[in-house]
Amino acid sequence: MNIKKKFKILPLILILPLLLSSCKRAIRTETFEVRNEGVALNEDIREQISGKSENSEKKNSQYQPLNYKEQKAIWFSYIDLAEFISGKSKSEFKASISTALENVSNAGFNTVYIHVRAFEDSFYKSKLFPKTSYLGTHTYDPLKIIISKAHKLNLSVHAWINPFRCGNITTIESTADTYPIKQWYNDDKKNGKYIVSVANDEHLWLNPAYSDVRQLVADGVIEIVENYKVDGIHFDDYFYPTTDKSFDKSAFNKSGSTNLSEWRIENINKMVRLVYNSIKEKNKNVVLGISPQGNIENDYQLQFADVKTWCSEDGYVDYITPQVYYGYSSTSPYLDTIKRWNKLKTNKNISLIIGLAEYKVISEDEYINNKGIIAEQIKDAKELSNYSGIAIYNYKNLFIADAEYSDRVKSEYTYITKELSE
Repeated sequence: MNIKKKFKILPLILILPLLLSSCKRAIRTETFEVRNEGVALNEDIREQISGKSENSEKKNSQYQPLNYKEQKAIWFSYIDLAEFISGKSKSEFKASISTALENVSNAGFNTVYIHVRAFEDSFYKSKLFPKTSYLGTHTYDPLKIIISKAHKLNLSVHAWINPFRCGNITTIESTADTYPIKQWYNDDKKNGKYIVSVANDEHLWLNPAYSDVRQLVADGVIEIVENYKVDGIHFDDYFYPTTDKSFDKSAFNKSGSTNLSEWRIENINKMVRLVYNSIKEKNKNVVLGISPQGNIENDYQLQFADVKTWCSEDGYVDYITPQVYYGYSSTSPYLDTIKRWNKLKTNKNISLIIGLAEYKVISEDEYINNKGIIAEQIKDAKELSNYSGIAIYNYKNLFIADAEYSDRVKSEYTYITKELSE
């Protein structure tokens, strides 16, 4: 909470006593989600003591985001947060998340991607999206608590959002009618267009073909940037959920376009540009990052994500974090893949962060059998001419290992922390 003190202009001898006296005084049951293949001031101490001004009335316009030239990031997925929040009081959550953030800081990370909206549900106070079910009847604000603790540890906080993925029919039907997604679901003219079901997927999805949908995504981002001292906004690789032509057939037929893939790509680009500009209008120093799939062809053919444009042109992103979740002997070899991304990133204003799959040290042979593989991948990433950092997926799999994998994960942790310190 900002506590603003306004002092009249007094002689120095009167001001000093006043200044001195003022000094007295955590439901889903998944274990983890397998995903697709300079410190700035940060405390509430920027008070205006020289008089009231128009700028002092703008809630977060004075916040100078905390970001690093070299990102050393870790993803906190909604599943990580669920374990800290589910059935926990505010004090219990505060204690557990504080320990988690301390663990991250002690390991040498400087940035956290916090999953604040995974299924159009919010881990923060929102007028646009319903509260996450993990909070139950609790009313505390997880994001506020996370930001406060993280900034005390000089950790940059990026609010991670899935822009289009919604809950299932049951959760949507239980959502209050005050929220846009429920209103669209209830509207016969918009259900099936704005909000769409997809074959073999329990989730409903928002359709980026419509300007109202794209605006909701942007408004959701604006809400966070206005109300929280976040340092960045982070999207991952969930854009179009299917290549099926029926998903957005009506909108495409009315668009006048003849190429479905190009049209879908432009829909995503419209959303990204809108979000980017919306952020910069509120706080030009809050960054926008996207974490697309590591396979560039998949980005275009499956997600309709225009990563080449995002890496080369202004007005889309500030950083790109491709999920290079591949081993050295993979069908998409790690070294070849990061070199492709390095070549793709031609805009000097955009940072390249390499996303790494630490969770594979307990699930894939090459990772299981090669101790220090993640650290080796970090080292190789550092050799890229456009290197600006790494990001590791995810917190739980690095810090809360199941007993049967404990020794393997502890070993990998040792190698990772050593490399982060180099």
